[in-house]
Amino acid sequence: MNNTIGIYVHIPFCIKKCPYCDFNSIAVTSAPDDIYIDAVLEELAGHIKEKPSLLNKTLETIYIGGGTPSIIEPHNIKKLVNGIRQAFSDTAPDEITIEINPGTVTRDRLAAFKDAGINRLSIGIQSFNEKMLKTLGRIHSAKDSVRCYEYARAAGFNNIGMDIIFGAPEQSIKEWEEDIETAACLRPEHISTYNLTIENGTSFFTLQKSCELALPSEEEQTLMYEIAINILKNKGYNHYEISNFSLAGFESRHNNRYWLGMDYLGLGAGAHSYISSLNIVSQEQTPDWGTRWWNEKNPDVYMQRIKDTDHAIAGKETLKKVEALEEGIFLGLRRLTGIDTGWFLTRFNISLKDLYASKISALKAAELLYEDANSIRLTHKGLLLSNEVFAELI
Repeated sequence: MNNTIGIYVHIPFCIKKCPYCDFNSIAVTSAPDDIYIDAVLEELAGHIKEKPSLLNKTLETIYIGGGTPSIIEPHNIKKLVNGIRQAFSDTAPDEITIEINPGTVTRDRLAAFKDAGINRLSIGIQSFNEKMLKTLGRIHSAKDSVRCYEYARAAGFNNIGMDIIFGAPEQSIKEWEEDIETAACLRPEHISTYNLTIENGTSFFTLQKSCELALPSEEEQTLMYEIAINILKNKGYNHYEISNFSLAGFESRHNNRYWLGMDYLGLGAGAHSYISSLNIVSQEQTPDWGTRWWNEKNPDVYMQRIKDTDHAIAGKETLKKVEALEEGIFLGLRRLTGIDTGWFLTRFNISLKDLYASKISALKAAELLYEDANSIRLTHKGLLLSNEVFAELI
């Protein structure tokens, strides 16, 4: 197992809640920056006090997500980054990311984020089409997106990611192709293409139930995904995870932690954590397959609980072997390199091929899985039907 750790910080505040968003976020007129960042750092101190062994891990990544983290004042982002680094012996992580909404930043603000220690941006573009932006409820324009990208380059950022959505209401194939072409021509280091899903509790879910949401057909959405793969590959991007593409050397190191089952500590309202502590000395020992916990979602409740008790855990679970094993399969197959069968054997003391021999054979026969001496991975056809593959295996 890897002896590093990643820190995720959740900022639950937004200017406006998007109609498709089911993340833990609330619209506010003014975010309580100072109090919230203090609470996050107090939570971190509480975890370290309770689990001093966390400090034996090397801090590899910090990811500040949301919500809309870019509405937090840069001096508070700097305080947050410095506080996390100092807690881990002033370690300088390889990757420190903040999510950016193009409608919330200026040239000076981006320069201030750079000065705060941020070295990677994830910009929530979603679309370069004005009609689509309006449909998706975004507060920025296409011009804001391009301007944000240019400001980021001027500020010295050389690791920039863009998020773009396909399968949006009334989105045409041509509109999607134009979005991908525009993103690729700007040449960010990383591009994430997300297929819109309608989640319970969102405004889009309500509209869909009343038949007021005209989504592209399943066939059209599959074609959109294939268009993105073809365009981005032709532009030199490596398709390394189902939804993610990068130039050489610019994979998201923090997100890779999730897909590879590595440790991460989540701080903030609604944040999730996972710590694996598998340490088998002999086959007779019962291993610990990892612990997951999650925080109170309500920011006010979160901050009050941190003030009172140093933690705001709302739930916790200790994984069983079968749960850890299934997660290893599901997350491992999301990466296009697939599951390293040697890693799987070492991790679970059982061969993946032996465990699922008949299922793997059937999926190979259906041209959904590919197997070689060292790995099992999705084929191109398997990528397009990944949910069906996961359902069959797990």
